[in-house]
Amino acid sequence: MQQDIIVPIVTSFTKDNKIDKVKMKELGKTLIERGVDALFVNGTTGVGPMLTAEEKKQTLEALYDVTNKLLFQIGGLNFDDVKELAKFSKDFDIIGVVAYPPYYFPNFPEKWVIRYYQELIEISPHPVYVYNIPEATGFDVNASIVKKISENGMAGVKDTHPELAHTLKYKMMFPQMKVYNGKQALVVATLASGLDGVVSAIGNYAPQLLIKARELVNSGKVREALKVQEMIDSFTGLLSKYGSQSAIYVAIKEMLDVDAGLPRPPIFPLTDDEQKSFVNEIRVLKSKMNELLSK
Repeated sequence: MQQDIIVPIVTSFTKDNKIDKVKMKELGKTLIERGVDALFVNGTTGVGPMLTAEEKKQTLEALYDVTNKLLFQIGGLNFDDVKELAKFSKDFDIIGVVAYPPYYFPNFPEKWVIRYYQELIEISPHPVYVYNIPEATGFDVNASIVKKISENGMAGVKDTHPELAHTLKYKMMFPQMKVYNGKQALVVATLASGLDGVVSAIGNYAPQLLIKARELVNSGKVREALKVQEMIDSFTGLLSKYGSQSAIYVAIKEMLDVDAGLPRPPIFPLTDDEQKSFVNEIRVLKSKMNELLSK
């Protein structure tokens, strides 16, 4: 079994803060051509919580022109919008719909989260995946809760959790379920564990690192794969230094020579000085990456 490399694609914006469908298509096309297996639409990297229901439709339409290998994230606080987006996806032959749980409200009852997913499963024309990201939502849709949602589990889960054991629990309880980890620090560990793949933001600008990690792990060269993980960690640290959600747009241009548009405030673009400094630093890492991959 070859695990999936899934990229949570950025959402491109114009100068007047509209969805830039042309630039999203260009990036999506480039990533698929570079060997990425699927795109995760409207995720955290794609600033899903910032998007209206209509904008989420636009991102799906744009990327569907490029590929049908899409996971369409539709979660949100307005459940009418969530259900509308699920129904809207009926005319698109995609992998599935994904939803993070209701967020923001403290002490949100577990029974309401369970009902949220059960009702979504009932009306969705596609398989339903859980997007579990407790550090952002404040709620952990763990394997035990997934079992309460459905005895057979869900179609899949993207578990953005720092403990691999947490992610493995889904696979132990539901062997048939597609299980992905979304933490970049766990790319190699996830692949080596036998899970179904990774969903990693670095794929927006360095998909070759993810593909190389998979190749090495599948060849039994885990120690060599750890050098790729170290490089992934270096890129992650660099983007974090400048503000990952903004710096990633510059990284895409620098690494892939693709204009991915602009971020949406309050994720503000890097200043000219910040961009100059960031480009100088990422070029150093790019050179080291190319040297590593050429071995």
